[in-house]
Amino acid sequence: MSRVLVTGGAGFIGSHVVDRLLAAGHEPRILDLRPSPYHHDVETVIGDVRAFEAVLAACTDCDAIVHLAAAADVGEVARDPVAAEELNCRGTLSVLHAAREAGTDRVLYASTIWVYSDVEAAHVDEETLLPAPSHIYTATKLAGELYCRSYAQLYGVSSTILRFGIPYGPRARPAAVVPAFVGKALAGEPLLLAGGGTQARRFVYVEDLAEGVVRALAPVAANRTFNLVGTEDVTIRQIAEAVREVVGSVEVIDVDGRPGDFAGAQVSGLRAVEELDWRPRTPFAEGLRRYVDWHRGREEPAALPAAVAPLAPLAPAAVALAAPPAPKQRRPWPWARVIAFAMIGLLVGTLAVERDAVRDLERVLGGRVLLTLIVLALAFSAFALTSARRRRVARA
Repeated sequence: MSRVLVTGGAGFIGSHVVDRLLAAGHEPRILDLRPSPYHHDVETVIGDVRAFEAVLAACTDCDAIVHLAAAADVGEVARDPVAAEELNCRGTLSVLHAAREAGTDRVLYASTIWVYSDVEAAHVDEETLLPAPSHIYTATKLAGELYCRSYAQLYGVSSTILRFGIPYGPRARPAAVVPAFVGKALAGEPLLLAGGGTQARRFVYVEDLAEGVVRALAPVAANRTFNLVGTEDVTIRQIAEAVREVVGSVEVIDVDGRPGDFAGAQVSGLRAVEELDWRPRTPFAEGLRRYVDWHRGREEPAALPAAVAPLAPLAPAAVALAAPPAPKQRRPWPWARVIAFAMIGLLVGTLAVERDAVRDLERVLGGRVLLTLIVLALAFSAFALTSARRRRVARA
């Protein structure tokens, strides 16, 4: 049994990795910005992978770190490249440095088959030479791979690089292509195919992927790179057609492609088969059906306390502070009260003029009491009228 820290363990892939670690008899620990809605009984450290001290504290006594926390939404990365660089690059450096300081045996780094996006070859494997990337997402993930290699050479921190196929399945973030298509189809909205939908991907069902990650804890995987991919090349158009078959017929519309998009190459997963005895077992059509069933029947996790509520997905991991509670609204003074105080003021003023009435009140109440009442009535009238005027200005 090993104690394994999972960064991003409350997320989509991370929560499934925690499931598989538990099933395999390991002792997982989660490091995330929020508690896991799926693992209330698993030890959890609330912290940011970019904060070295937080990672160091979380990985104490751990045999390995599965580093999954990352900015994984390609569109969000393009919109906020600074946040993506901070999380994907500096976050990975923080994890590697913490592993070095804590004496952790190995870091399993979650990379992506997007690293092959600029390769011209139709077939690629772990030995394929990678050209300079054209997308900032690919650049940040490759930087993480290079950090792993550097820490192995310079400081003896063992690592395993896992290039994930495109994951899909239960708990997926809504922005990913399969959840986005399913959500739109269920709502009766058209499915948009960027660039005609001809881009092919090696999708991998998330439960199969999590099993591959756990198998990579084996000693044979140290300082090796593996493609954890499905066996089918599925185009975006095929996904749309499959969703229409499972969910129902909706319109499909072609739109312009994204700059720097992964056109797709046939990615070999043979090394994982031979060295890890891992192969994906879920065909895409079956995985899609399971996801749709989960999507239709899922129950939303209970709301988290405000102090640890989920932060904004990073550009997917750009940190956003929880919104402060709205200031307590002061109850406006009703107009009836304003009118009442005004009338009191007029009445007191009238009494002040009518000397006989004043003498009668003086005999009953005493002069000082009467004077006090007059002052208070006038003050309250002035205050009410001033408050009403201020509210009118504020609303304007």
